Amino acid sequence: MKNHYKILGVTPGCSQAEIKKAYRTLAVQYHPDKNSGNHKSEELFKEIAEAYGILGEPAKRNAYDYALGYIKDYKHYLTAKETPASYLTLFKKIKNKIFNSGGHINKEALFMVMDDILCEKNIEFLLFADAPATKGLIIDEILISGIFLKEIHKNAIYDKLVKLANGNPFFLRKIAVLKE
Repeated sequence: MKNHYKILGVTPGCSQAEIKKAYRTLAVQYHPDKNSGNHKSEELFKEIAEAYGILGEPAKRNAYDYALGYIKDYKHYLTAKETPASYLTLFKKIKNKIFNSGGHINKEALFMVMDDILCEKNIEFLLFADAPATKGLIIDEILISGIFLKEIHKNAIYDKLVKLANGNPFFLRKIAVLKE
């Protein structure tokens, strides 16, 4: 996995403003219009843009940091008062990250993130919250993202979604898509 922090010349603990400043400085320096004909500069510009695409958006940066082990959990994604909607928002961000990745999906990192969020504690919280409509939307977001997982990981996520479905036949039929 590329080190996007190194590409931008910043550290993992830097602020969003520092990332933006580093990106702008490098983008101007290596922009193809300023370096016409220099293919190395053009490639570096693409790497800089890709790094900023990940680090410039907090949700993508957090997923990247988690995948590299810079952060240990996703709690900072959630609001101070967890709600089923905050989990739905989290899974929507993950899905959006996947669809904005340009086909570059780290399947291992995706599984780690989904598996971590679907821990026993969070599943129990969602079951206790008793918000079936939101739970259904969460399952939909997970299923959409889950199509990119390896088969072994689909099975692990399937088992967690069965717990989340809590016997609801409609949800169980939806979840079955991971086994197909």
